[in-house]
Amino acid sequence: MARPDQESIVLVGDGSYMMANSELATSLLLGQKMIVVILDNRGYGCIERLQIKTGSPGFNNMLDDCVPEGGERSTIDFAMHARAMGADAVHVKDVAELKAAMVKARQAKRTQVIVIDTTHHRITDGGCWWEVAVPEVSNRSEVNQAHDSYVKAQSSQRI
Repeated sequence: MARPDQESIVLVGDGSYMMANSELATSLLLGQKMIVVILDNRGYGCIERLQIKTGSPGFNNMLDDCVPEGGERSTIDFAMHARAMGADAVHVKDVAELKAAMVKARQAKRTQVIVIDTTHHRITDGGCWWEVAVPEVSNRSEVNQAHDSYVKAQSSQRI
């Protein structure tokens, strides 16, 4: 809204989308188009990686890991959900379809949502370090190794 002459493109993970999806309805209500690309990795993959990198076992971040005995696997259809909120939405199968969907989304006059399946196991190498403190003392060797890595990375941090 602050820059009506510029395009708004949002890149968001499925977990974050679930916490802030009402923005779709707001954009439509106000007639403020945005393009939302949802990366569906079936949970909070970034947090899962942080847990593991700090020496902890992954715990309850991925949707399939949260199914209690007798429960059912989550089958959230994010494109359908976005359509229910009033947006135009499509679920693409690969990067080629993503590119084509982006061309159409940029030509559209109203809010668009594009969903693409991703994985939380493979990440891009951005060269950044996210400082997440690791316990100094633990009975788990993985935590102790993670702490050593943390201290080493912290020593090369720019101040």
